[in-house]
Amino acid sequence: MADRAGQQLGNYRLIRLLGHGGFASVYLGEHVHLGTLAAIKVLDRWLIHDELENFSKEARTIARLEHPHIVRVLDFGVEGQVPFLVMSYAPNGTLRQRHPKGARLSLDTIVPYVKQVAAA
Repeated sequence: MADRAGQQLGNYRLIRLLGHGGFASVYLGEHVHLGTLAAIKVLDRWLIHDELENFSKEARTIARLEHPHIVRVLDFGVEGQVPFLVMSYAPNGTLRQRHPKGARLSLDTIVPYVKQVAAA
């Protein structure tokens, strides 16, 4: 998928790519009126027709969840056939960024992560 940095989806201008997964890319976005930052999850174009309903269901389901260890869904939209989720931005990065693949982690490091996941 092409880099969408600089484009606008809904009320958000996409600033830079944060990461790419199996079916979506996540960008740092800035609300054009409020100046607030959010993570914008943009569904890959080639999956739109088959996955649009699933994407919409994901948005509605996740938006109902409230927990300190779950990223909040703030909004959902479709702009020019491109569905996207607006989520809280977590500026501290991902676990993969903190602990590269293959890194050995102590129990003192792992246990707090497991507790947070279990609590969520």
